[in-house]
Amino acid sequence: MRSIGTVAIAAAAAFLLAGPAPAQVPGEVILFSQTNHRGHSFLVRGTRNNLVIPWAVRSVRVARGEAWDLCTRTNHRDPCHRVAESLANVNWRVASARPSRAVNLPAPAPPGGGGGGQPTASLRGMSAEFFVAPQESGRRVISCASGAAACAEQSADRFCRARGWTAATYHRQETVRGTNYLTDVLCTRTGR
Repeated sequence: MRSIGTVAIAAAAAFLLAGPAPAQVPGEVILFSQTNHRGHSFLVRGTRNNLVIPWAVRSVRVARGEAWDLCTRTNHRDPCHRVAESLANVNWRVASARPSRAVNLPAPAPPGGGGGGQPTASLRGMSAEFFVAPQESGRRVISCASGAAACAEQSADRFCRARGWTAATYHRQETVRGTNYLTDVLCTRTGR
């Protein structure tokens, strides 16, 4: 009889462990070793400057309304991916992570209220111009379909040159509903 009771307890425990993952808790991001939020998981709470994750991150879960910067280098150095929603299929190395201050904000409308190829509102000085959410023809600028850092850098440079600047000296990527967009682009005349 004892062995039947032990088997029943073990079966119940297995059932509970195999159930759905708990709801995402605000203030944390969960990184997974497999697509679709499966495999090994790595929980990050708050800013982490130096993460040692022994596998490539294949999916990410964030709480609704939050955004995180996941960077391939320590101390939040480029390249970084801004994640504003849970993603089921990525392939990233993550060496640092931090909550992002810009959380799922809609892109501002272009000046003048219409398409017409106008960029988003910006902060312009004598030697630089900063774009929070760059737009062309009334739509956010896609950084790179793959999310690769070199491709995003080229996209940011192209965006800045089209506005009369030499290059983008700073940029980030933000992933929204599976699409990578340019964000926080600083255009200058001096280049890198």
